[in-house]
Amino acid sequence: MRRPLFFAAWKSNKTPKEVLEFFQQVYQRGLELKNKTEVVIAPAACYYEIARLKMPKPLQLGAQDVSEIEFGGRMGELSVQLLKEYGVKYCIVGDGTWRLSFEQDDVVNKKIKLLKKYGIIPVLCVGETWNENQNNLTLEVLKRQIQGALVGVSNINDIVVCYRPIWVQQRGILPTPDYVNMVAKHIRECLVGLKNNPLDASLPIIYGGHITPANVKNYMAQSDIDGIFFVGSSLQVDSFYGVVNYDK
Repeated sequence: MRRPLFFAAWKSNKTPKEVLEFFQQVYQRGLELKNKTEVVIAPAACYYEIARLKMPKPLQLGAQDVSEIEFGGRMGELSVQLLKEYGVKYCIVGDGTWRLSFEQDDVVNKKIKLLKKYGIIPVLCVGETWNENQNNLTLEVLKRQIQGALVGVSNINDIVVCYRPIWVQQRGILPTPDYVNMVAKHIRECLVGLKNNPLDASLPIIYGGHITPANVKNYMAQSDIDGIFFVGSSLQVDSFYGVVNYDK
């Protein structure tokens, strides 16, 4: 059975006081999870210490990025050792923000290998631009991104793949659940074909793009969507619960 996963990425939102208040409210309300569901919160890196000390169970700590350089790195980047020290369990790689700017598949590949070396689960984001989507290149682009990111990665059983189309973030257009499910099936086929291993069909595939308490159930009802990557709805406690506890 594929485990459900909800990944809340806070970007650079919240003050220290707001982070503490959020964790306190979750602690007071409690969070019951079933079917081995995991809920991850990825705050800004400056809040890792607060999260390490105050984030209530069963929440897991996530990271929004990591340097592909193991030692030293560049100014402002986060090393994989730092993530490990703070107890980060999941880390995003390949987000469209970086792909549009400078990050190529070979850099994503280096990050995945580093994360796996340190026992941190990579959340590989893949997604196409609006032009690629309109020219029917979506499946081709995603296959290339997956293959490029996983070159030389012998064991991919502990990787999460997130379909996070760049055009959804840019244009605010929401793809239908059926469309996202079709893409998720394609991603799963790519993963199985990459290693010729049917076990790779059990990898969690999640979707990210303008998810709210009002629409999450429609996406989670699809056969090949195992979870949700969400930003805006993760920032307020009520909408956070509305997404994570969509079936209650």
